[in-house]
Amino acid sequence: MILYKYVSFKTAESIIKTSTIGFSCLEDLNDPFEGTSVSFEDQDEIPANVVANAVRNRMSRNFGILSLTRTPLNPTMWSHYGDEHRGVVIGIDIDVANLNTTSANLIPAKYGDVIYSSTIPGKVLPKISNEGLMEIGSQVEAFEEQNYELFKRTFLYKSLPWNYEEEVRVVKNINCSNSLTRILDFRFENKSGTWSSIQFQGRPIYCLSIPPESIKEIYLGSSTYKNVSRLGVPEEGYSETRKSWINKGISVFNVRRIKDSWQLESYVHNGS
Repeated sequence: MILYKYVSFKTAESIIKTSTIGFSCLEDLNDPFEGTSVSFEDQDEIPANVVANAVRNRMSRNFGILSLTRTPLNPTMWSHYGDEHRGVVIGIDIDVANLNTTSANLIPAKYGDVIYSSTIPGKVLPKISNEGLMEIGSQVEAFEEQNYELFKRTFLYKSLPWNYEEEVRVVKNINCSNSLTRILDFRFENKSGTWSSIQFQGRPIYCLSIPPESIKEIYLGSSTYKNVSRLGVPEEGYSETRKSWINKGISVFNVRRIKDSWQLESYVHNGS
């Protein structure tokens, strides 16, 4: 199955050159209400809201989220995440990229459909002990059915207005022995994969190494060429980049608006 990532042209170049894809922490996503569906029964020792905040904090620091979507031709997604139609959509075979197995993913793609709701779900989670609270995120590296409800409430619930994204998430353990990965560039390995932590706009991005052959498709936005030209990239440089992607075995498409419609379509450029 192929899922899609909307990025800028420059980011797409980096992804394809390094064969990596970026995961973000819960606290660094653009919705400030991420994780607020977590709620617990009243605790004997600690207030339930304090426990919920502690759980969200531990989840955020120990796990990374990859946000993907089901279509490369969503006009609103192009505007919001595809650099205003000047960027790129990358199609990734999630099976080849090992993003769909229960052994290497806390939430694999097949269980990662985001749930959109007009209200916060009312069901609360059972009490959690102090010891259980401290253990959250420290050892979990694979999908565990008994913990799925907690992780689903933390990572997969969003408010209804976000449903245009048709988002599918993959969640992986990004825990390592270096506690400074949020402020320093750093390479590490764990059972979830091989990682490089980089800084982007003041926040860490955890870049997972994926097989080059897992990148199957590239879609160039309707204004992508105009954008790279504005940045000083000559036509031959742009063409050479496209050719280099094709030579890697990637199917490259252009995107345009369908005549007399607001919808988008993809097509193969004659020069490819």
